[in-house]
Amino acid sequence: MTTHSGRLEVGGAEPDSGSAVATTGEADLWARDSTELQTADHPVHLEHPERSAQHSAGFGIGVTVAAVHGPADQNGLPAPGPGFGAPAPAAGYPTRAVPGPGGEHSGPRRPGRSPGPGSSPSPSPSPSFGLGPGAAHPADSVRRSLFNPAATLAQAWAAALAAAAATPLGYEQALRVVTPLAEQVVTVPDEPEVARKLGEQAAGVLIDVHCFAGACVAATVEVLDRHLPPFLRPATRSALRAGLAAAFAEGLRERTRSEQASIHEAVLTAYRAGEARFRTVFSNAALGIVITDRHGQVLEVNPALAGMLGIDGYAARGRPIRNVIDPADPAEYWRGYDTLLSGRAVEMESDTRLRRADGGEVWTHVRTTAVHDDDGEVALLIGLHEDVTARRRATDQLRHQATHDALTGLPNRVRLLDAVSELLRSAGPGDRLGLAFLDLDGFKGVNDTLGHQAGDRLLTEVAARLSAATDPRRHVVARMGGDEFVILFRRTRGPESVFPVLERILAEVRRPIVLDGHNVTVTASAGLVERAAAAASATELLRAADITLYWAKSAGKADYALFDEERNAREVHRYALAQALPAALETGEMFLEYQPIVSLSDGAVPALEALVRWRHPERGLLKPAEFIPVAEETGAIVELGRWVLRQAVTDAAAWPGGPAAPAVAVNVAVRQVREADLVQDVCAALAASGLPDGRLCLEITESALMDAEDDRQPGLATLCTLADRGIGIAVDDFGTGYSNLARLRHLPATSLKIDASFVADLGTPEGGRFAESVITSLVTLAHAAGMTVTAEGVETAEQARRLAALDVDFAQGFHYSRPVCAEGVPAVLQTLARSTGTPGDSGLG
Repeated sequence: MTTHSGRLEVGGAEPDSGSAVATTGEADLWARDSTELQTADHPVHLEHPERSAQHSAGFGIGVTVAAVHGPADQNGLPAPGPGFGAPAPAAGYPTRAVPGPGGEHSGPRRPGRSPGPGSSPSPSPSPSFGLGPGAAHPADSVRRSLFNPAATLAQAWAAALAAAAATPLGYEQALRVVTPLAEQVVTVPDEPEVARKLGEQAAGVLIDVHCFAGACVAATVEVLDRHLPPFLRPATRSALRAGLAAAFAEGLRERTRSEQASIHEAVLTAYRAGEARFRTVFSNAALGIVITDRHGQVLEVNPALAGMLGIDGYAARGRPIRNVIDPADPAEYWRGYDTLLSGRAVEMESDTRLRRADGGEVWTHVRTTAVHDDDGEVALLIGLHEDVTARRRATDQLRHQATHDALTGLPNRVRLLDAVSELLRSAGPGDRLGLAFLDLDGFKGVNDTLGHQAGDRLLTEVAARLSAATDPRRHVVARMGGDEFVILFRRTRGPESVFPVLERILAEVRRPIVLDGHNVTVTASAGLVERAAAAASATELLRAADITLYWAKSAGKADYALFDEERNAREVHRYALAQALPAALETGEMFLEYQPIVSLSDGAVPALEALVRWRHPERGLLKPAEFIPVAEETGAIVELGRWVLRQAVTDAAAWPGGPAAPAVAVNVAVRQVREADLVQDVCAALAASGLPDGRLCLEITESALMDAEDDRQPGLATLCTLADRGIGIAVDDFGTGYSNLARLRHLPATSLKIDASFVADLGTPEGGRFAESVITSLVTLAHAAGMTVTAEGVETAEQARRLAALDVDFAQGFHYSRPVCAEGVPAVLQTLARSTGTPGDSGLG
């Protein structure tokens, strides 16, 4: 294999006999699906220019890296090797002939012909824009990149790497390195762990091709930030950067260790070989070298180390090593050095921060070895220092970008979770902590009216105010993304110790901010969780604070709420019901019970109200108050209402009495009234069951009827259509909602139901007189509007007697009957008929 200093040679794959010529453009060769990438078996020989210079200077330690490019790994990324991770042409894709050194072609290649025995394939040219052989024109790459995010990313990435300082790659070579990586980046799923692994592998590929200088790392981070898919969450983006940072840090440590081992061995060999050769190696080495005697006195400091430390190497001779090397952590450094001098160890290795003579600092990776004489005593200590300051800064920068928000500079979710975990690990038995989740109210309005740039400036200003209103020694302020921030409170003393800080924070946010000449005032809501550290976890704290933020928003915004365990338990219960509700309709867990509505004048039963029940497999029998609100919030109430309607009219059609049988009253939710399909649903249910229109009454809450008067809602026309068909419309739970008596007469209602709370107050000293006054007024109003009145929740004969005296028409409650299943309705009707001696009569419609 021929070696060229600082040059890369890639051998092409030998095509199979009889293979046809194919155009291997960028889309064919470099941007294939990662699962189809094929690699060549030809090794790549690379010699770094820095090491080549060392070799020519007499160092004698030129490090040659030769590798065989293997197949892509299980994540689709190329394994490190020749071509720097880029796939070579697969068998059956012969490369074209290119001009040789003298300008002549190495020989024609005709379609369908393979090279003869002993011949070798011609190397591929380096086409413009990174196109593979056969590209018709560079503009093709530009056109393809417009519709190929991977090509766009690869070209930008390659250009940035080629322009970076100390990069051993040209544009074409860099493009081959990053194209497979770009394919993975633009298709990475929004999963932090996958992104983290991709970052680790990308760093490994770049390290393998010597792209590990600070400029290379910075260029990589900048390009990826611009070209990552926009749908990725901040956590996924941070995970990708974190993977890059971790892999770069570990990879560089391993590379430094390997390189120093080779150089170290060469120094020892030169030292033992004789003064002349050692002097050549010592003087021309790129690494800093210091040699001390067994007493720690400096014998030699080479020019490289003298330059790193900013000292006079000649003047350092004879001085104690402690006066020449000034580590930032002297106790640990000199402890290891004394171990070598005493003979208890042979070698030590570490990254050390040293102070320069001019007050600056330099990071070096130092490897110090004890050289023993023939008697086994320590004769010399040889220390090799490699300046890793640039690498360290690049790694630190990458780590900072992975753990901090790019817009505000605040810690991001990754760093916050680390801070919480660190605090929990160090907390004592009695320690407490707090976490506040803060969200700006109406931030979307700022973006919509003033633009996203103004929104970004607003977020930056809010971040600055949050930092100014807190103490960095006691608080951590982080941005979670969007307009969400989190404040971690260390070592709290109960919720009361946090309230003043939180109030100060909200007040700071509320101060006007000038954006584009406009005074903009925004407020913030916050959810606070404060608890013992022993009972906390990072993810649970965030979840609890996020839930509490929702409570604060629901309560009116611009304020904060404190986490409540009991309320959270109820919320969890409601959420579980919401998840199980759709399936309950299909599994038969829902069923209906019926409660009679009785005439107070003659005891007749004109109707029965259908009441839905849920036989939950784990929680037992659930009544409507437990799951109906959940169904209304989630929208499941529409499908549940359809099921109740169909089942109720089917059951009612089987009740005894023929045309004189009682009607069935079915509750209809507000959301159902707003649905344009309500009339169709009702008509379809009646037609399927055979129940006459007059034997159905729809009970609708007062708020739904008032909403129906809104011209923007289809409710009023829907109710009028149903009423015109002879279907009864009852106003349910009247007195608990709007109670707009003036509008009541304009609604197509046929009956009014008084809420049970008024009935319960009858006969009580505290509210009896008020309840009677309200009921009297409602009865007068309803009768004037041509409606009947039904009282709910009647439990005693005394209540029934008082209601009859107040001229109420019908009553419903445990005094007459508890709800019964559909099969029990005939028996209840017979019992009530015997007690009154009157037949049933449908009088609600």
